[in-house]
Amino acid sequence: NPKAIFGEWALDLPWIIPVLVGLGVGLIAGCINGLLVAFARIPPFIATLGMMLFARGVAQWWSRGNPVSFPTESYAKIGAGMMPVIIFLSLAVLFHFIMNYTVYGKHTYAIGSNEQAARMSGINVPRHLVLVYIIAGMLAGLAAVILTSKNLTAQSGMGLTYELEAIAMAVIGGVSLFGGRGSIIGTVIGALIIGVITSGFTFLKLGAFYQEMVLGMIIVSAVALDQWQQQRAASRA
Repeated sequence: NPKAIFGEWALDLPWIIPVLVGLGVGLIAGCINGLLVAFARIPPFIATLGMMLFARGVAQWWSRGNPVSFPTESYAKIGAGMMPVIIFLSLAVLFHFIMNYTVYGKHTYAIGSNEQAARMSGINVPRHLVLVYIIAGMLAGLAAVILTSKNLTAQSGMGLTYELEAIAMAVIGGVSLFGGRGSIIGTVIGALIIGVITSGFTFLKLGAFYQEMVLGMIIVSAVALDQWQQQRAASRA
């Protein structure tokens, strides 16, 4: 609890402080993930899964299982009204430009398609991978800031199953889990589709477990389709 650690003045901190802390924690987590993947050669899924479990455990230990409140109006404005949508669309446009029209984006696609070929072409693969994971970590931190601002509270159990929804949105949008293919526009469309499915289940008053069942089937089906397409392309080549 920030109040218990820093005293009464913790509640008077400007809104930018918790935002920077959230982004900083995401940056550190992403950097560690990048180092584990790039230099320790740990599979990305294992590295990020381990970090997720570790971070969740740290959050439970730090908060002792109690919710942490954010009562300031200035912080609440970040997640109020249309602000999350504006932030989402702004980042989508920004990263669409970055991934399609910058060296960073071209190197990212090259590494995802064939890491060994990217190394031979002169790309500093380890450094680039660390940068990719740092950016991903900061975006995760930003998502946490928006979520806590919207709910005016932070709990160690928040965000459960969000990783599965993120995977489903990506694969529906055409992102290959094997790397090298995908687009920001496709991912946005995937997010909209998942949103429509979730809203439909809520409108029909179906239980949350049905949503999880559908998400599981979507992920498996999309990965199976992606694998079939890759095998078909390889056989044609």
